[in-house]
Amino acid sequence: MAYQTTGSITGMDVFQRAITIMDELSDEGKYKYEDTEEYRLRTLAILNVLQQELYPFSDTYRKNSEWESGRRPVAAQLEDLYSEIDLDDYCAGTVLPYGLAAHLLMAEDPSSANFCQQRYDELKASLQRGMPAESEDITDLYGGLEPYNEFGMWA
Repeated sequence: MAYQTTGSITGMDVFQRAITIMDELSDEGKYKYEDTEEYRLRTLAILNVLQQELYPFSDTYRKNSEWESGRRPVAAQLEDLYSEIDLDDYCAGTVLPYGLAAHLLMAEDPSSANFCQQRYDELKASLQRGMPAESEDITDLYGGLEPYNEFGMWA
């Protein structure tokens, strides 16, 4: 199963999800931009680093033309927070906000930052285990009669 590719999640979307995870919403559930301005200013640089870390696990990685030429593909850098992130929607919308929240909280709330980092690492590990793969037919290189060949038989 392939995830929807890049095109719908922006840096601002990830920032807003991270702010929600960090519990920085007002009592009415609204974003308090005046209270989160320092976080917003740091977000672009952090996202540009984290998306490179997640890029090899994204569906967009092997679709990059660099892959075909034998060169290591890299995600496109974000120019601003309204740029689309060069990751599939699962990586950008589910994994990346935890990494961003961890980095934003690191100095002021280490225990919350640790929780977010652990969750980010768990989600990233699940990406490593569950990368969608294509199937292909297996060719019998040894020949022989089905279901037997010269190396053994079915019990």
